[in-house]
Amino acid sequence: MRTKSENGNIVFTFAVLILSALLAMTTSALAAGSPSVGAPKSRSSDEKRQQANIHFRQGEAYAEKMRYKEAAREYEKAVQIDSGYAEAHSNLGYSYRKQGLYDEAVASYKRAIALDPELSEAYEYLGEAYAEMKKFDLAEEQLRALKRLDPDEAEALAAFIQKMKKSSYGSK
Repeated sequence: MRTKSENGNIVFTFAVLILSALLAMTTSALAAGSPSVGAPKSRSSDEKRQQANIHFRQGEAYAEKMRYKEAAREYEKAVQIDSGYAEAHSNLGYSYRKQGLYDEAVASYKRAIALDPELSEAYEYLGEAYAEMKKFDLAEEQLRALKRLDPDEAEALAAFIQKMKKSSYGSK
């Protein structure tokens, strides 16, 4: 059994902890409200990306089910929320391409590459779009860029281009 003195010490310690926590929260709230250069901007970017990710994930779910129109709508929402989201632009391009909307797909892939020049999937898919459009010289440009980024994806693109060339030249 505790004595009155021990109970008093526990209460006192607990009160000090509560006051310390309140002081820390107040200090951080005041700091957040003060005009600082980077903090609000990064918090805003993080919030935008989190919100965009909700639509990005939904777009992925639709794309897995080959529901490209619905996927495109979700990716469009993602890039409206976070225009700097390169992967969402690339996936939007993929969804457009699967619907036969090649000009829109190309624009989305180019935007993804401009945002992230190391995003290899955007080069691969842009190359595939050009090959499907029978613009083989442009597809080959993407292949050259992709070779330095991801040799495995480059092999897949090279095979796709060859397949499209054969079907194109074989049908004439």
